[in-house]
This record gives sequence, structure tokens and C-alpha cells, in this order.
Amino acid sequence: MSRDHYAVLGIGRDASQSQIKEAYRERALECHPDRATEEEKDAAKDEFLRVRKAFDVLSDPKTRAAYDANGREDAGESTTSSPVRARSRKESFKEQWRANRSKRVRVQRSLFDQVDGLWVDRKALDQRTSLTVPLFGILGFALFLYEPQYIYATDVYLVDLALCTLLGAAQGYVIGSAWAYLDLAWKRSGS
Repeated sequence: MSRDHYAVLGIGRDASQSQIKEAYRERALECHPDRATEEEKDAAKDEFLRVRKAFDVLSDPKTRAAYDANGREDAGESTTSSPVRARSRKESFKEQWRANRSKRVRVQRSLFDQVDGLWVDRKALDQRTSLTVPLFGILGFALFLYEPQYIYATDVYLVDLALCTLLGAAQGYVIGSAWAYLDLAWKRSGS
């Protein structure tokens, strides 16, 4: 028996993807077998499968176009080249998601190399700044103890001391970062 997938979801043929998704959510909640009484469970399962099949067909642009062109229920049946597969009654959503996920994710080795290169850059930056930030913080602290008028932002001695220490640490971060990036540029130009 051929059923109109648009009628199953209760939407028009001009429905957008967001309207299809929303209609599917509403219909799936209405006919979900867990919400049905014991007498209605089988009918609810059948209706839920029809709703799921309608969503599978209409949510994928390729299968929707094939369905619209042929106007038959079997136009939406998935092939091995399509990422959307028809689910059997025994196959859970989790299994289908895992199967489709493993097929869709393809990462090129060059991307891993780029990410690994960024990690090396970040590590070099961390090494340099872990040296310069505390060193310049201590220098800012010592400079303020030697010459308290160096930073005279407030009338509170401890606040001025903290500001001078933080200013030194910030300068240490800038100098450490510049040192790391110059070192990386030097290494890359030499290799």
C-alpha cells in the first residue's frame, strides 16, 4: 500500500527542512509505542515506523527529490550510496547512527598533521611563557619594592604592588610569545 509521506507527517509538499523536522517530532511523540496502551502497541509501532520512514525520505534532499519525482513510496528507499538507510524493525536508532557516522566521517591525514603542528606551536608558546611570565612578574614586584613611585595608581600600597607585578607578568607574556613565535619562524625557515 503506497502512502504519501507528506500526509503521514501532516505537512504540505512545499515544507522546509525545519518544518519537516518539527512535524516529525510532533508525530513521533503522538504515536510513540511507549505512550500507547498494551492493546494499541502494535498499531503504534507500525505508525511510528511509517512516520520514521517518511522522515527518513523527506529529510534527505536526494531521497526527497527522488520521491517527489516518482511519487512512489519505494522512491525513498535508501541505497548503499545514500547516507540514510532504511531501518529494519530490529535495528535501533543508536545502531543506525553509529553505522552512518562511521561512513560519513573521513578526515585527511593532512588535517591531523596540521592539528599536530598547532599542538607543537602551542607547546613551544607554553614553554617560553612559563619562563618569562613569572620572571617578569618577579621583576615588576622587585622594581616596585625598589622604587614605589614606579606605579602610583592608587593610594593603597598593596594594590599598587599587585598592579606592578601584574604589569610585569603581562610584559613577560608578550615577550615570551614573541620569543616563541620568532623561534618557530627561525626553525621553519631553516628546515
